[in-house]
Amino acid sequence: LLCPCLLYGAYAFLPFDAPPLPSASARLLYALRCATFATVPVVLGVIVVGISRLCSSALEPFGELQREVEIHRTYVAQSTQLFVLYFFNLAVLATYLPQELLKLVPLLTGLFAVSR
Repeated sequence: LLCPCLLYGAYAFLPFDAPPLPSASARLLYALRCATFATVPVVLGVIVVGISRLCSSALEPFGELQREVEIHRTYVAQSTQLFVLYFFNLAVLATYLPQELLKLVPLLTGLFAVSR
C-alpha cells in the first residue's frame, strides 16, 4: 500500500524528466542504462556469499554447504532470476510508454533495487 504512494509522490514531485527518446532503440538503451543500477542487490549478494563461504567452518569447495551459505546462495539465484524478468519487462515498458511517462523507468528501477 505504501509503494504506490511513494512511486506517485516521486513521479509528481521529483524535478527530473527523461531525455527525449524518439526511437525504440534509444528507449531500449535508456532501459539498459537504468537496469544496470538494478544489479546492485545481485552484486552485493555475490559479495556476501563469498564472505560467508570464507567465514564458514568448512572450507571444502565441493563439500556440504552450511545453512547460512545456502541461504545467501538462494538469495543470489532468486535475485538473478527476478532481475532477468524485470529487465525484459522494463525493456517492453520503455518501448511502449509515451515520452512524458518515461520518467517511470528510473523510478521503477530504484523501487526494484530497494525492494530486493
